[in-house]
Amino acid sequence: MGALCLTLNAVILCNCSLVAGGTYEPANTAASKTIELTLTAWPPASPSTQYYPPLSRWLIRITSAENQSTFYTTEQTITVPAKQNRPFCVTVQPITYLQDSNECSYFKPAGYMYPFSETDGAVTWEQGYLASIMQRLIYESVDECLPPVEIEYLVNTFNWKKAQQTIQKKMDTSELFYNPWLAPQTQILEGITSHSFKANLLNATGSVALKLSDLPAPATNNIPFLSSFIPENQTLQQKNQFTVIKNSPIIISDGNSHAVFITYKSAKNISLEFIFLPIYIEDI
Repeated sequence: MGALCLTLNAVILCNCSLVAGGTYEPANTAASKTIELTLTAWPPASPSTQYYPPLSRWLIRITSAENQSTFYTTEQTITVPAKQNRPFCVTVQPITYLQDSNECSYFKPAGYMYPFSETDGAVTWEQGYLASIMQRLIYESVDECLPPVEIEYLVNTFNWKKAQQTIQKKMDTSELFYNPWLAPQTQILEGITSHSFKANLLNATGSVALKLSDLPAPATNNIPFLSSFIPENQTLQQKNQFTVIKNSPIIISDGNSHAVFITYKSAKNISLEFIFLPIYIEDI
C-alpha cells in the first residue's frame, strides 16, 4: 500500500479526542446536521468588476471521507449534509461564458472547509486553495483504499485553520501580492501526510512581479487581463503587475477569449505566446 497507508498504519487510531485541526468524533457518535453555505457573488466586487465574463453556472465539489459528489448550480446557497466535527471541504468554481458563448473554467475556485473555516458558512476565494488541497488529500487517500476513519484522522492531524490564517496574513502584508496557488501543492500534501509540514511550504518561492506593461495589448475590445485568482484582481489596477513564479509557465487571460502563455525567466527574457482560452468540457 502507498505512503499514506504506511504513515497511518504507524498511528494508533482508537480513542482519538483532540488533534491539531479540531475535535475528532468517531463515526458512530457524530450527530447529523445540515450546513447552509453562501456562495461568492458574481461578478466579484473589485475595480475590475465590469470586465468579468458572464457566469454560466457554478461547479460544486463536496468531498468527505465517505462521499465525494460533483454537481452544478446557479443558486447562491447550497445545503450540505454533515456530521458534527467530521471534516469535509467544498470547492466552488465559476464556469463562465466566452465571447462565442462556449463555456470556460479559467478562474480558480472558492472554498470552504468544515469544521475549520472561520467564515460562518461563507464560501470565499481566499479559502479555495486549501480546500483544494484537502480535496486532493481525500481523493488520494480514497485511491489508496484507506477506510474513512483513517482518512478523517489524517485530515484532522493538520491545522487547516492556522494554515488559512497564514495565507491570509501573507495576502494582507506581502508587498508583492501573495497568490497561494503559486505554492507547491505536492510538497504541501507530502508535508501533511508525513506529519512534517512547515509553514514555509506555503511560500510562493521564486515569486516575481510581471508588469502589465510587459504584456501585449488586450486582444478583446480593450478588456484587460485578469488573474485566475480573484483576490489578485482587487489590487491589479493599483499595483499594475501580476505575481508569477520565475521559470514556471503560467496562463493569464482576459477571461473572455484570449490568453497569454507566459514564462518569466528574467526582466529582459519573458516568453509570451498568444492562445485562445480552452473550452470547458464536462467530465464524462
